[in-house]
Amino acid sequence: MPFSAIVVFAIVWGGLLVYFLTPFNGKMESSADAPFFEALKVGFKRLIFHKKAILAFLLLMFTLLSIWSYFISTEEYARLHAMRSKAGDPVLYMSGVVLYAAFLYLFLAVRWAMKSSK
Repeated sequence: MPFSAIVVFAIVWGGLLVYFLTPFNGKMESSADAPFFEALKVGFKRLIFHKKAILAFLLLMFTLLSIWSYFISTEEYARLHAMRSKAGDPVLYMSGVVLYAAFLYLFLAVRWAMKSSK
């Protein structure tokens, strides 16, 4: 997969994940005097326990299944046409997607904690 395709995928997929992880309203506001780690705990809960977070989880699962099926179909195509498969390791791509999702989740939680603890 070319680098430019991975960058476009990361931008679009990351934007969707950020949209799905961000609640509609700031219903779970913490007090401004709360310490950072307390606000971080609230931020972790805030990003997971709302309705759109289910869509973020479904997006992650659909992406992982799509990557897995792409590599299986590429190997099957290469086998049927007596070609060498040049596809990489699907676990590498899938772990990259999971790490990227975890990074975005942590970034959103820390950003919200920093805003609410000031």
